[in-house]
Amino acid sequence: MQTLAAASLSPADITRLMVALAVLLGISRLLGELARRFKQPAVLGEILAGVLLGPTVLGYFSPEALEWLFPVSAAQPGRIALDGFVVISATLLLLVVGLEVDLSTVRRQGKATAYVSLMGVALPFILGFGLAYGIPEMLGAGPRGQAAPLPFAIFVGIALSITALPVIAKVLMDLNLAKSDLGMLIISSAMLNDLVGWIGFAVVLALLPSDTLGAAPMSVVTTITLTLIFLAVMITLGRWLCHKTLPYIQSRWSWPGGVLAFVSVVALGCAAITESLGIHSIFGAFIAGVAIGDSPRLRERTRETIHQFVTNFFAPIFFASIGLRINFISNFDPLAVALVLAVAFLGKSGGCYLGAKMAGMNRRESLATAFGMTCQGAVGIILGQMAFKAGLIGEGLLVAVVIMALTTSLFSGPAMQAVLKLKTQLRLADIVTDRHILIHMKSVTPSKAIAELAVRGAELTGLAPDLITQTALDREKAMRTGLPDGLAVPHARLTGLKKPCMVIGRSVPGIDFDAQDGRPAHLVCLLLTPESDHDAQIDLLSLFARTFQDAGIRQGALAAESTTEFRAELNLAGTDA
Repeated sequence: MQTLAAASLSPADITRLMVALAVLLGISRLLGELARRFKQPAVLGEILAGVLLGPTVLGYFSPEALEWLFPVSAAQPGRIALDGFVVISATLLLLVVGLEVDLSTVRRQGKATAYVSLMGVALPFILGFGLAYGIPEMLGAGPRGQAAPLPFAIFVGIALSITALPVIAKVLMDLNLAKSDLGMLIISSAMLNDLVGWIGFAVVLALLPSDTLGAAPMSVVTTITLTLIFLAVMITLGRWLCHKTLPYIQSRWSWPGGVLAFVSVVALGCAAITESLGIHSIFGAFIAGVAIGDSPRLRERTRETIHQFVTNFFAPIFFASIGLRINFISNFDPLAVALVLAVAFLGKSGGCYLGAKMAGMNRRESLATAFGMTCQGAVGIILGQMAFKAGLIGEGLLVAVVIMALTTSLFSGPAMQAVLKLKTQLRLADIVTDRHILIHMKSVTPSKAIAELAVRGAELTGLAPDLITQTALDREKAMRTGLPDGLAVPHARLTGLKKPCMVIGRSVPGIDFDAQDGRPAHLVCLLLTPESDHDAQIDLLSLFARTFQDAGIRQGALAAESTTEFRAELNLAGTDA
């Protein structure tokens, strides 16, 4: 009984834990929102909160306050409870990352995805592996990394080659490119990167001595074999079971609580399996997310609910916790930071650029793809934190990985924006005539809407309506083209088309294009571009999205009683359209 009492949380421990979580969550969310206001990733503010509350700032001015809030001794019950909460936060965060991986999209993108993703992994991995294996102490290997140079070198190669799927998806949405062919290529390549990267990280953990993670003794071969079996079962049988179970959950359980509970149970169960194998729980949650997220039964609105639930509560606590144990000033190593930044940026962007060129993309799209894939963001930080906890890397290298991840995230969006800047500042009203507008659409489903718009598109281009319809539907199967605020942008790149064409349809009742906000599309724009013109689709999609981002323009277009009135609303968009 005395042993149990000593290990339990006292009222004072619970009080400190509640205060610590409240302070951690409150300040990290506050600084995260502040970062967003300056158009920066929220993770920047969340990590800064940990730096302020950790030994870098609070520990310097008031070590007693730091020790009271965040006990240093790993044996203290309050510290154990807080660390457990951080582990759960990281596990659920990887669930969200896994939900973003759509295996069908990766398959449909085919050759281009393979070239961009594999070259984007190979070059930075080779550079990072060689650097880490050659100078492990100089780069910042931890005690386990020094004892096991091969796992350390593999980890560094993976950390410098992975792409942050959630961050780049947000960047593409901000640039109105998420539904374009370029955006889909970047997202599918990042998905494949994530899958390869996390499998590789699982192998790294398996190569470490079993006592690193507190696992039961198990040979490396056994651990890797069982992990691969788990992976194969989850993306085949597990994926099928999730696909069959989701309709039952959605139809009979309350929303969103039922789906949230189902997804959480699967994720935590898979996390427990991989943890028992000697692989970190985050890998199990990631694979669970892949299995669940690949089902078309999981609606975008449900994904967004899960995303908001995790990223607004658990994620800030995890990212802030990084700064609680590390002094970012005393552990700042200029050489390690410079080496990590150089290899991550040059290796990743160079590899992805070569892959894009091998896939037949032009210079503009190749550069945009390279800059988009360079983004590391939260995923690189998670990898670094897990490797640090496993003793694989030291504090100096963790600081370098965090700085690298934040720097590449801040660079990615502006660099893509600069490369993909519209050639001319067109207005939608300048290129749309009455013939390009269907003021009263009769269709009620996406496929019928595309077919209806394709008939008008065929009249304008001289191509067969069936060809237009099928090409656009094939693209729709790869990724739904619904946008927030009642918009949708189905599109097709067509051989034999001489110049770009767009047909805008209005549906007053709305058509469900599976938009992220769950709203039906009232304005549907079918974009038709020549197969050889890689830039036209990006320009027109961006033009349409920018025009109708104004709520007043959308409302006026929906209220228009004729094509003339519809075009008049487009004119109101003026030079800001």
